[in-house]
Amino acid sequence: SMDAFLKPKKGAPAPKNGGDAPGNGDAPTVKAVTYGLPTMTDADGDTAKEANAEGRTITVEYEALYVVATYVPNSGDKLQRHAFRTDVWDKRLGEYLKQLETTGAGQGSPGKPVVWCGDLNVAHLDQDIWNVGAKHLVKTPGTTPKERASMSALLEEGGFVDTFRHQHKDVGGWFSYWSVRAGNRPWNRGLRLDYFIASAALLDPAASGPKVVD
Repeated sequence: SMDAFLKPKKGAPAPKNGGDAPGNGDAPTVKAVTYGLPTMTDADGDTAKEANAEGRTITVEYEALYVVATYVPNSGDKLQRHAFRTDVWDKRLGEYLKQLETTGAGQGSPGKPVVWCGDLNVAHLDQDIWNVGAKHLVKTPGTTPKERASMSALLEEGGFVDTFRHQHKDVGGWFSYWSVRAGNRPWNRGLRLDYFIASAALLDPAASGPKVVD
């Protein structure tokens, strides 16, 4: 939860002149909103052009951090976008998150911690899959070994943390997707595809600024 950051303490004064956040102080001021994945360009190929035109990334800058919301491209029923997703998208997205953290979004916006959230279209760990070990998973979008390994690399190389897994390391059975066609929701036969990923600084109790809490 980011409630400690996103909502002021009771009795906190509203911003002067009304501010520009909804509710006159109920949320922090938005400094900028940008769209797209700027580290991914036309040089990355036609699929990259398509993905950038699909409106998959929104970045919101606050005073203390950036929030990046993404709908990560699905690899496709026939894995037709699998190579693009792991070899291009994941790498460019990782570069972008690190850029925001270290040097900022440009035009005078400094580097600051990042929260990355949304439908990331990958069931990262065994605990994120209800039927882990099933033979078809290696050819199913979102559960292929390469997608899962790519997610590991993005987190480890960037120094980012899966906030749910940080708080609940080995727990299973917590999913965000269930096949409607198969009627899996009542049986909790699902996958965890939706995440909140954060810069390590947001989980450091000794660091100043907003914190991720359980």
